[in-house]
Amino acid sequence: MKVRGDGMRKDIGERIRRMRETQELTRDEVSRLAGLGADRLAALEEGREVPSIGVVIKLSRVLGSKLGGLLHGGAVASEALTVCRAGEVGVGYDQGDTDQGYTYRSLTRPGTPGHGMEPFLLTFDPRANDARPLAHDGQEFVYVLEGEIELFHDGQRHTLRQGDSAYLDATRPHLFRGLGERPSRMLAVVWSAG
Repeated sequence: MKVRGDGMRKDIGERIRRMRETQELTRDEVSRLAGLGADRLAALEEGREVPSIGVVIKLSRVLGSKLGGLLHGGAVASEALTVCRAGEVGVGYDQGDTDQGYTYRSLTRPGTPGHGMEPFLLTFDPRANDARPLAHDGQEFVYVLEGEIELFHDGQRHTLRQGDSAYLDATRPHLFRGLGERPSRMLAVVWSAG
């Protein structure tokens, strides 16, 4: 399924800008609190750049929003059950839109309110080698669907293969990187209490 990368990029940027302005925060204030450069925040708000999951989590904390609120405008009330059919998934971005060497696609229906966990399908570009470790609030569970993925977590290196999983404290610096010559795919579930 072709992802509407440009539209989604602008939607997230618009939500970030609206939340910031509603709280009467400047770009400099939000940048400092989120640990981003003001130029980077401007690029995100203007839809010129797509944030990595780690950056979305940091911005959601600073702006007082759940992760889903920034990704697809989710509200705060919870639904007891949400079934998401194969054709409904796919909020994400085309290859090359993130600076971390992967693309990600939400596996929940856009606009689902109040969920504490956010599941994603990540596809890693094995040619990417300029990613840097990130840390953000919460915890992550990952499961490798295909290929090999290198995990750096808190100074340690691990190779995860198809069928391997890891549960990690996301507040410690971590990085995932695809290995081999073909793209690797991984399911990631991000949870944060805030």
